[in-house]
Amino acid sequence: MDFAAHASSFGAAADLYDRIRPRYPREALQWAIPEKSEICDLGAGTGILTRQLRDLGHHTIAVEPDDKMRAKIPGDARKGDATHIPLPDASVDIVTAGQAYHWFYGEPAHAEIARVLRPGGSFIPIWNIRDERVPWVAESSTLFDGARERDAFDETAVQDFGPLFGPVRRATFEWSTTHTRESFLELVRSRSYYLVAGDEARRRLEERLLEVIPPAEEFELPYVTYVYIGRKR
Repeated sequence: MDFAAHASSFGAAADLYDRIRPRYPREALQWAIPEKSEICDLGAGTGILTRQLRDLGHHTIAVEPDDKMRAKIPGDARKGDATHIPLPDASVDIVTAGQAYHWFYGEPAHAEIARVLRPGGSFIPIWNIRDERVPWVAESSTLFDGARERDAFDETAVQDFGPLFGPVRRATFEWSTTHTRESFLELVRSRSYYLVAGDEARRRLEERLLEVIPPAEEFELPYVTYVYIGRKR
């Protein structure tokens, strides 16, 4: 897999990404961040998580490397990435990463995240993962095998954030979103494996997915949201 091509593919679909990607369960965010905090939302994309955190009353600075994605974020949104966070040392209580940590995990990122966190601050990556315990969801996921964003990374089994952070806590939250067949295809069209594919590969993927997903006018796409918290030592 051309990791760089996948990682940089989203800007071309920024409008679609912002409209179709699921939000995060409110209870998951309240579990992770129960008190008003100063937050850096790292790898913020179009600001889906940023806006939710602000709505909950947190002062949140978005950091995103892609210009087209970052342009969708209202308010304080800065150009940067996980190894170049444009914030002073010890300046925030929390660093979040919504659907993003698998793009930058590793010690250089861990060290930079720890740098901007205040003593006792926390790093909180979060993912919405399709619930593959549901048969049709599992079958649709098999169509993506060999083309996942970063198949060496398991978002459901994060163990640690390196020596600068303490033990990791995890919580999961089950929920679902309502889709039509067309809106489900739009969701697929916002993924990196679709964005980097050729026209013929895209057509075949859509045809096969239409054979798998429910035929109903509307159906539920189940998710499990995984939230991790690692406190800076």
